[in-house]
Amino acid sequence: MPALTVHTAVAKDVVDQVAASVLDEQRGALYLGATAPDIRVLTRWARERTHFFDLNEFEEQSGVAALFESNPKLASPAGLNDQTAAFVAGYITHLVMDEMWITSVYRPFFGERSELGGSVRANVMDRALQFSMDSDCRDDRDLMLHVMNEVATSDLELEVDFIDLDTLKQWHGFVVKLAEQMPDWERYKSGARKHLERTGVELGEDFEEMMRSLPDLVDETIRYLTPERLDSYLEDSRARCVEAVKAYLECE
Repeated sequence: MPALTVHTAVAKDVVDQVAASVLDEQRGALYLGATAPDIRVLTRWARERTHFFDLNEFEEQSGVAALFESNPKLASPAGLNDQTAAFVAGYITHLVMDEMWITSVYRPFFGERSELGGSVRANVMDRALQFSMDSDCRDDRDLMLHVMNEVATSDLELEVDFIDLDTLKQWHGFVVKLAEQMPDWERYKSGARKHLERTGVELGEDFEEMMRSLPDLVDETIRYLTPERLDSYLEDSRARCVEAVKAYLECE
C-alpha cells in the first residue's frame, strides 16, 4: 500500500479541491488522519483493526462503510468537533487509497492470483514500488515541510474512540519526525524485511539477492506495471478520495 508521505500528498490535493473550511483550517488533523490507519506500526494491532478491510477476503469490501458501521458516532461530521471531522476525512482518504491499491495494483499484478503468483519477489517488487513513490514525495521538500508544520502545530482535540489519545499523541510525534526524513535504501530494506515477516512470507537467500539488486529492481517493477498504470492509479485515487470526502462532508 502507498507510503505515509503519498497519503499526505493526496490528502493535500483533496483539501485543495474540496471547498470545505473545516479541512482548510484543520489541515494538520487531516494529514494526521490520512496516516492514522498505519498506526499499527507502533501498536502492532492487526491490520483489520485500523483498515476495516480483510486482505484474505476477495469479495467487494468498503473500509469506509465498515469504519462507520463500527464507529457510528464518526459518521456524522456535524456531531464532531472540527479537528475530529478533519481527521476522519483524512482517514477516509487512506482507506480509499489502500483499497484501490489492493484491487487495481497489488492483486492483479503482484498477488497470489497474478502472473507473479504472490512470490517473495513479487512482494519485494510491490514494496520497492511503494518506496519509489515515497521517495518522489520526500524529494518535494516544500510539500514535506508543509505537512510537518501543519501536523506539528495541530491541536490533538480528537475524539476517536477506537484509537486512544495517548496512542494518537505518540503517532503524532512519529509522523512529524517521518516527514523530516529523506529517502534511505537501508531503512527501506529493514522495513521490507519486517513487513514481509509480519505477513508470514518466508525469506531466504533470494530475498538478500533482491535487496542487493536495488534500486534496479524499482526500474524493473515500473516497467512491469508501466508508468501509465501507476499514474492512472494516482489520478483515480485522487478523484475517488475527493468524491468520498465530499460525500462525508455533504459538499457540492
